[in-house]
Amino acid sequence: MSSEKTIKDQLLQESETLVDLSDELEEAIKKNDQNAADEVIHQLDAMGSVLVKRLDKLEGDDLAYANFMLGSLCTTLRMWPQAEESYKKALDHWPDHVGILNELFLSLYEQDKYKEAEDIIKRSIEYGGETPDVLQNFAAVLVKLDRLEEAKVVLFNCTAKFPDDEESKTMLEVLDKMMN
Repeated sequence: MSSEKTIKDQLLQESETLVDLSDELEEAIKKNDQNAADEVIHQLDAMGSVLVKRLDKLEGDDLAYANFMLGSLCTTLRMWPQAEESYKKALDHWPDHVGILNELFLSLYEQDKYKEAEDIIKRSIEYGGETPDVLQNFAAVLVKLDRLEEAKVVLFNCTAKFPDDEESKTMLEVLDKMMN
C-alpha cells in the first residue's frame, strides 16, 4: 500500500478543513472580529483557488465531490451564483444527493430564484424524505411565491408529523398572523 494520499483522501481532508474554517468565520463574525474574519476569508479564497485549478484533473466521484466542496466554500462566502453553478455540476454526477439538493436550494433562494428553488426542494423531499428543516424551507419558498395557503398546509403537516419541532410551530404562527 502506497503512503501517498489518494485524491479522495486529499479531498476529504480539505473538506474537514473547510468545515473548520466555516466555523471559524462564523465565530469571528459573532465576535465582530474583522481581522480574524479577514484571515479566514483569505484562507478560504486560497483553498478555492487550489480547488478550481484541480477541477480539470478530476473525474467521476472525485469531480462531483470537488464541485460539492466548491459550492460549500462559495456558500460560506455568500457567493451564491458560483455556489449554484458548482452544486449543479455536482448534481450532474449525483442527481439524487439530498445534501447537494438542499445546498442548491439555499443558493437559489438567496438569489430570489424561488420557482427553481421550489423545484429543487421538491426533489430533495422525493429523494430524502420530509424533515422539519426541509419542510420549513419548502414553506418559506411558497411564502416567497405568494402561495400562503399552500405554505400553511406544509407547516401544519410538519407540526403534525414532528410535534416537538418548535421552529415549525413558530413559523406557522407567524404565517397565520401574515394571513390575518
